[in-house]
Amino acid sequence: MKILIIGGTGFISGYLLRELRKKNYHITLFNRGKSKPFIPVDESVRIVAGDRNNPGDLKALINDEAHYDVIYDMTAYTGQQSQTAVDAFYGKTGHFIHCSTVSVYMISDDLRCPVTEDQDLRQIMPFFPRNPFGMNYGIQKRDCEKILRDHHHPVNFPVTMLRPTYVSGPGDPTLRDYFWIERILDGKPVLIPGSGDYSFQQVYVEDVARAFASLPEQPQTVGEAYNIASEEIFTLNEYLAELGNLMNRKPEIVHVDQDVFDHLPFSSNSRGDVFPFNTRRPAIFSLEKIKRDLKYHSTPFQQWMPELIQWYTNRYSGHSLGYQDRDAEVKFASNWSGDYLKLKKAFIHE
Repeated sequence: MKILIIGGTGFISGYLLRELRKKNYHITLFNRGKSKPFIPVDESVRIVAGDRNNPGDLKALINDEAHYDVIYDMTAYTGQQSQTAVDAFYGKTGHFIHCSTVSVYMISDDLRCPVTEDQDLRQIMPFFPRNPFGMNYGIQKRDCEKILRDHHHPVNFPVTMLRPTYVSGPGDPTLRDYFWIERILDGKPVLIPGSGDYSFQQVYVEDVARAFASLPEQPQTVGEAYNIASEEIFTLNEYLAELGNLMNRKPEIVHVDQDVFDHLPFSSNSRGDVFPFNTRRPAIFSLEKIKRDLKYHSTPFQQWMPELIQWYTNRYSGHSLGYQDRDAEVKFASNWSGDYLKLKKAFIHE
């Protein structure tokens, strides 16, 4: 089977590559060649350098290989990128698999949990820059999905889409889990926005990779979209308690009203999500469909999280996002605990 991965050097696509290599497929990676592959590759994997935004570069892949049995698009973030892929590969693949996201739901106000796959087109909420699932990201991923749905054809362009939630595991470039691991390790108070009571799901990266890798063998998935998340559901409070137990630590937790937190200078960062898993609303996704069609089951948190903790503590060098403001976090946590009402009034009426 001939497989093309658009991407292949990133977090999810690296684990996907490792899964696909177990099956002895003929694999081609297409990317700009500017990043070292996350999973080392040998000469059995063909690597083609090019720019996915350049239609000529994509079409050149077809000139070399008349047909790919499966194409994985792991790096489409705009509708135009998906349209370019359609233009290049329509009629040239037996299965086009798109990496989407649960953010296509979480940019809507009106959702019903558990969120089912048919809630992807609900009306978009007024633009909310602090949306923890990414407003622009969700809007653009919806555009990708629309292009692919419009061009889906069971013979000429069979499409399947997976929608992961927060993906965690060794090598995660977002460092979401490390944000909390590093703060628990330093033994200082841990600041929590709001009540910490909203439920959410992560998903282990190897579960995502296995699901993607299984799709070529699952013809019933053609034309479908699937949520993929852990079967375990945590609130942020529960997540931190479980994390502390695994680390033999009991962190001091300080909750700060969300409206006050949003005024704090360290509550946001232009580089990405800080204080992750603060979803601001329930974020629970139905897994009935993926369990039915892919026989999916997730790896237990207690099994994969110790591996991730060890990876961060023994192999990763550097700090989590926003850790340069850790002293300010700790100082505020101390003051907030000591003079709650005075601080609340001061921040809200600034």
